[in-house]
Amino acid sequence: MMKFSFQHRAFYCYLGMSVWIFFLITVVYKYMSVGEETVALKVTQNEYVSKTDSKYRKLFLRACNPPDSIVRGSEAAVDTDTWLLQGVLVVTRHGDRGPLTHLRGGDKLPCDMVPVSPMLKSYEEFVLNASASGRAWWVAGPGPFHNFPSLPRATATHCALGQLTPTGVLQMITVGNILREAYGDKLGSEYMDLTGKRETGGLVLSTRYRRTFQSAQALAWGATRAAGAAREAHSVAFCFRHCACAALHKLDKKISLQAKSRLESHPAVKELINKLSKVLFESQEYIDADVVRDALLAYMCHDAPLPCTEKLSRLKPKRSLAKGKRKLRSESLPNRHLLDVDIDTLNMELDYINNQLDFNNEIGRKARDIIGRYDKQKPPLDFDAQMEREKLLYYQQRYMDNADSYDDVVIVKKNLDADFNFPNDARETDFDEDYKEPTPESKEEFCIKKEHVMSVFAYLEWNYKQEVKNIHNRRRGLLIAYGLIHNIVQNMIRIISENKPKFVLYSGHDKTLQALILALGLNSYQHYNIQYASRMIFEVYRKKDLRDEFKFTKRKAVAQDFYFRVVYNGDDVTNKLSLCRSRQNIVMKVNDPIDDVKTYNTYLCPIENIVRFIHDDFFSGFNVSNFKDACATYGSSKHV
Repeated sequence: MMKFSFQHRAFYCYLGMSVWIFFLITVVYKYMSVGEETVALKVTQNEYVSKTDSKYRKLFLRACNPPDSIVRGSEAAVDTDTWLLQGVLVVTRHGDRGPLTHLRGGDKLPCDMVPVSPMLKSYEEFVLNASASGRAWWVAGPGPFHNFPSLPRATATHCALGQLTPTGVLQMITVGNILREAYGDKLGSEYMDLTGKRETGGLVLSTRYRRTFQSAQALAWGATRAAGAAREAHSVAFCFRHCACAALHKLDKKISLQAKSRLESHPAVKELINKLSKVLFESQEYIDADVVRDALLAYMCHDAPLPCTEKLSRLKPKRSLAKGKRKLRSESLPNRHLLDVDIDTLNMELDYINNQLDFNNEIGRKARDIIGRYDKQKPPLDFDAQMEREKLLYYQQRYMDNADSYDDVVIVKKNLDADFNFPNDARETDFDEDYKEPTPESKEEFCIKKEHVMSVFAYLEWNYKQEVKNIHNRRRGLLIAYGLIHNIVQNMIRIISENKPKFVLYSGHDKTLQALILALGLNSYQHYNIQYASRMIFEVYRKKDLRDEFKFTKRKAVAQDFYFRVVYNGDDVTNKLSLCRSRQNIVMKVNDPIDDVKTYNTYLCPIENIVRFIHDDFFSGFNVSNFKDACATYGSSKHV
């Protein structure tokens, strides 16, 4: 009996141990599963943009355009058995950046935090290796981008004013990967090369801002796994030889008055914007819906809690669901004091500035008298002196771009002093005409909530609908975008006649794309609302079977043999262009490049249409035939 009892206890002991081991295995497996799910969410999930807030999350995805939401669309989606890709022209907006205005507690915003990405790490290593023995080759030579940093700087202040963020770099690498996947094999590495070392290589154009230059380099690496030799575009609009236009100043005033009138018609929205501005800004210098939106993006897109009036001084970045997988860029990049680096950069650019300044003309004398006298001798490395020269150069360029229409030098001086980061951190927006005093401290506690953000964005969507339909805004877009479209058409003709360059990149701003969209006749406010890292791609094609015809008949290709299509953020918008709404378009049904099950129509527009548009029809709405007459006639007419 005792023997049976002992065996019985041993049996239950083994049984209990088996159950316990099974339980441990289950818990460990469950823990591993949860860990894997968490890792998957770490890139896409945001502590303040949770999945339960569906409306706010949609707004976040639409406004911030996070890297994991940037995917290939209908790029190169044509019948490859019939059509041969001849060239690609890409116009982009730079990636995610810091705010353009000084925010209360803005230096605490975690703009230097980014989800860990092997692709971003590889790009950083590429840049650091290229800079190991000195400056990287693409910034070592003389020129407008001499000594520009290729990566966002690791600084004590997390959110540098107007500077590209690591998230912005990752966005542009992602866009580059899309271009590489869509066009790499079709064009060939020889024509995709952007280093400037090959005669058949591509071309990179960038405005002289760090965020656009760095965006161009990140995109070039994503597309080619190499850097690009960028050329400077002297205007945000890429206007080249068609910049000065008297009509633009009058149109700007008209559009600004209409925008203010629309805001006045919504007193509740106006009151909300006033409240938000008191929480967000250090000064009330730029208080309108678009500027408030830009400030809110700094919180939305960088995983920061929305601020309150009382808690601004205690604003700290909170740990999100990405805890453990997000890191400060200062941990992975060499530390240099921001002031020292900026002085180095400005000093290396001093010779370029000296060559550009001319005080023998009316513009130079006016600028010198207002902003300060200029000594031709090379100054010591003084930050204030360097910035005065930068501001002077920026003012002179701005004045020359606007000819005689921008003559309020005193206001320009005040605005330049208010924002001390020129020229590379300059605002994309125009200067306001009224300089206002700093915002007084508010005794009333007010916290910004998600509902407030959605209200501002809802108003702006309605406002964008009005702007897209506004005849004055459309004419303004035509005048601003003329130089860029003219250059695009010239490059298309070179692709036809010289078979190069087959890959052209314009690294610009939201203003660049907005003017282009208006000029091309796209009428959707969703197109007009430009996200970070947006892309508009012009693809040039010809029929494959023409190759044999050229060979046997010995005739050369002509414009009638070529077609083009336009893809905006992955969507084919060719048939929506004002110049391509005709029966001459070729329509074909294609399979989705990503999902072979899906099929849809894609369009090709005769390249003659855009050539005729730029030469014959572009200024028909002005009742003139060229850019100069459009600017002069419309600028002096009474109907503006």
